[in-house]
Amino acid sequence: MAPVPVNPLDALAIQNTLARYCEALDTKNWPLLKKVFAEDVEADYPFHHSLRGVDGVAEAIEKRLGPILTHHSLTTGSLVFADDGKSAVATTWFVGCHFGQGPHEGEVLQAWGRYVDVLGVEEGDSEGVPGASGVWRIRRREVGFTKRVGDERVMSEF
Repeated sequence: MAPVPVNPLDALAIQNTLARYCEALDTKNWPLLKKVFAEDVEADYPFHHSLRGVDGVAEAIEKRLGPILTHHSLTTGSLVFADDGKSAVATTWFVGCHFGQGPHEGEVLQAWGRYVDVLGVEEGDSEGVPGASGVWRIRRREVGFTKRVGDERVMSEF
């Protein structure tokens, strides 16, 4: 069976989903994560392995980053669509800055790494990308760090 032609607007819709993740973390808008992850998402983070469900992922992230001021940037990325055009694998490199507070004011813990996401398209409005095939959500996420530089206490002493 020949691959289905990819809707080029789906790439933009996926980029918006990935960017929305950074927005949720940096603005502490945890309900926004429901527009990033599928309801039954599976996620593996270095700080918490084997997370299940959007609520479980959101709770773990909020517990980890809630009290910390952060700034996440997405850098290089690649996107490969499945032959049916209904799923895709996105590999995205990131930089995360975690700003110290209290006894660590002025310090920054920086993390470099990558997200490997399996995304799927669902029925629904295009969320800002008219003409996209639907709503794209992360179904599976694996996070790996390349390097962390700074005092890890920034994450726990504030």
